[in-house]
Amino acid sequence: MNYTTLFNQIIAYANRGGSIEFAAAIPYFIEMGQQKIWKELNTTGFQKTTQLKKFQVNNATIEKPADWQETISIIYGSADNFFINNVVLFPRSYEFCINYWPNVNLSDAANPPLFYSDYQPGQENVSPYKYYLIVPTPDKEYNYQITYIGRPNLITNENQTNILTDYYPDLLFYAAFLEALIYLKDDQRMPVYTKLYQESLTAANNLTKDRYIDRSVKRDVG
Repeated sequence: MNYTTLFNQIIAYANRGGSIEFAAAIPYFIEMGQQKIWKELNTTGFQKTTQLKKFQVNNATIEKPADWQETISIIYGSADNFFINNVVLFPRSYEFCINYWPNVNLSDAANPPLFYSDYQPGQENVSPYKYYLIVPTPDKEYNYQITYIGRPNLITNENQTNILTDYYPDLLFYAAFLEALIYLKDDQRMPVYTKLYQESLTAANNLTKDRYIDRSVKRDVG
């Protein structure tokens, strides 16, 4: 499947081949279908890893990747070499982090980073989802790397394929066609294609349901 075949398939299944108005709305159906899948599909195919970066001393925040959707892990090594003395940061709530390390503007060489918060409120004119909070605050310029679930490129007339067209074409069609049925107010076929979408989504998720088992360990702090 590619964008063009998906476009034509939606027209054929909707039986709206002569409608210019319907054809003009199909790119929106395809985009919204992809957005729906990214929220509901758990697959390692969306997994990405950033290039190595460095913490800043006495700076408890780092920026998320621009296409970030979900964090898998944040790992750091020594200031000289990422592959020496690796540490996996443990996810905690923002409230836990600021209680554990109240003065985020100061670091302590005896307390290197242990935790991160996926959400940091309180920055004026900045989205709270743009940054991580790292505690204890980095005391050195440790090398770090973020592994995360990122949004793949949309398929369009110019970008004909992506991971969804290559590996999940049935799921993509059902998601996009459901958007078309909503547009058409076709209540009679909605239950049928909703069921097909859910079955396809469940089958896809079952293939990767164990992807984070060894990444979800959390440390309790007394």
